[in-house]
Amino acid sequence: MKLRFLSKLKQFRWSKLLLIWLVFLLIAGVLFAERCGIKYASTNFKIDYLSRTSVLPAQNALFGQPVTNLLLYDSTQDNVSEAKKQFDQILLDMKVSTQAVDISKSSTLLPDFSNYKTVVVLVPDLDVLGQDLITLMNWAQQGGSILFAMTPSKTSYFDVISLKLGVLSSSWNYKLAESIVPAEEFMLGGGQRYEFSDPFESALSVSLREEATVHARTGDEGTPLVWSVSLGSGRIVVDNIGIYDKIMRGIYAASFSLLCDATAYPVINGSVFYLDDFPSPVPGGDGTYIRRDYSMSISDFYSKVWWPDLVQLAQKYGVRFTGVMIENYEDDTVDEPTRQKDTQQFRYFGSLLLRQGGEIGFHGYNHQPLVLPNTDYKGLYAYRQWPSEEAITAAMEELIEFQQTVLPYTNGTVYVPPSNILSAEGRRVLGTKVPQIRTIASTYFKDGTDLPYVQEFGVATDGIVEQPRIVSGGMVGDTYMRLAAMSELNMHYVSTHFMHPDDLLDEDRGAAEGWEVYKGGLEDYLKWLSTSAPDLRRQTGTECSGAIQRYAQLTVALGSTDTAWTLHLGNFVDEAWLFFRANEGTPGRVTNGELTHLTGDLYLLKATAGTVHIERKGA
Repeated sequence: MKLRFLSKLKQFRWSKLLLIWLVFLLIAGVLFAERCGIKYASTNFKIDYLSRTSVLPAQNALFGQPVTNLLLYDSTQDNVSEAKKQFDQILLDMKVSTQAVDISKSSTLLPDFSNYKTVVVLVPDLDVLGQDLITLMNWAQQGGSILFAMTPSKTSYFDVISLKLGVLSSSWNYKLAESIVPAEEFMLGGGQRYEFSDPFESALSVSLREEATVHARTGDEGTPLVWSVSLGSGRIVVDNIGIYDKIMRGIYAASFSLLCDATAYPVINGSVFYLDDFPSPVPGGDGTYIRRDYSMSISDFYSKVWWPDLVQLAQKYGVRFTGVMIENYEDDTVDEPTRQKDTQQFRYFGSLLLRQGGEIGFHGYNHQPLVLPNTDYKGLYAYRQWPSEEAITAAMEELIEFQQTVLPYTNGTVYVPPSNILSAEGRRVLGTKVPQIRTIASTYFKDGTDLPYVQEFGVATDGIVEQPRIVSGGMVGDTYMRLAAMSELNMHYVSTHFMHPDDLLDEDRGAAEGWEVYKGGLEDYLKWLSTSAPDLRRQTGTECSGAIQRYAQLTVALGSTDTAWTLHLGNFVDEAWLFFRANEGTPGRVTNGELTHLTGDLYLLKATAGTVHIERKGA
């Protein structure tokens, strides 16, 4: 009996010892995985770059195309220069070949309107056009299309033509344009209210004829902001917004698309989510709000809460993150770059991101923008300048080599400037001395200083793709950023967003509210984006750049008959995406393409050849 007891006791001790060894092996396995990184393969891009030398910038692509649009403007009138600046870019991006005429020049003779399909009028005080305005309206009545893109002044000639503009009555008062509510069938994201920043009395007080179709109103009083009306065989569209900032481009592009019986223009069709400073060394600091909410260190929070939550959101909404790497946070710009020795964070998080189907680009050797001593930060930043272009080149080369060492199966091509700051000299270095950089992803909007590198979507003359980021952070609610996001869905059919892991360390970026609130705001934006544009492609930075290349050089010539529309696409490569709005008639069978209905009369067209034929239903 005693021997049997001793035998069982011995077996128990061995079982316990074996369990302890298994636990140790499991812990060792986890630590080994963290040290060595998670297994991953190189990112499988669904669309890749075209060669640098084979892509035309938009301006070059449009050169020599038949002119179809006339832009009339008066450079002496208030706000016209701002409006013209926006329309120059809008029409370029829509690939509308345009002749601009400044009617304020004493020697100006207006061209024959019959030479054009459309006319855009940037002349608030229409009296200066005189009898030419009557000639223009008669041309529209015979089949022309006019966009009055600036809030009209109540003048004698405006009153003469107001009925033809769809206006029943008007007053000398102007209404506060505090927000815009686009009709659901007019724009992506329509049926919702979007706030204007710094609103003022910018919309003319009007009541419209029953025949006029209102496409957008203010949120408070319902003042008409965009409307259209038929005039004989032609079409008239009026924008009564009075705000001419970059953030409004999508609304003006949608207004232009209401002209003619159909309109087609190229779009990008891409959505990218950037994680700045990721992977990177764990930021210093206490993480006050992280400890308050989670009783964790910053490092534990990133690995146990922040990243798992992001992965869950990515799976739910189809996001593939593009991280941009920082090798260190030192501010040394003088000494030779030194290799980061602690690679654990880079291998672990970098491998997880790549395994998620994402991509890793570059944010900097350190977090110092690529500028020379001639850049003055004006006390706004504590950054240091680089002493020479050679120092900038050496820092970028070290970062690229470091990435290839810690993540050998990735090959970054996207550069994101720290704080979106990049000087002309730094930009030149990237374009001439760092051939691995194929894309710069900075910012779409100015910030009131001359420091940010502000971009347009397109391809530069040195072949680098310009891919600006539009919105940021987790608080993309009913704010300026939500308006920007909606506008760019309708201008370029694109969404570019960025956030930082250390947002939760900075009160100005939402730290005090905590991660749950921040995450909720991020998910609210993802939900809005998925609802507003469910067919928008979820891409990495490289994939979006490939799409931008194809978009930037594409030209469009649209022919229309009673039975069909035919699109001839210049510089077509392998695929193209376009918005197609059928203002008269309904699209039917498509040859060399696929149509997806978006809203109202607006469709997304995927072209698979240089000529696309769209039949009219019932024709």
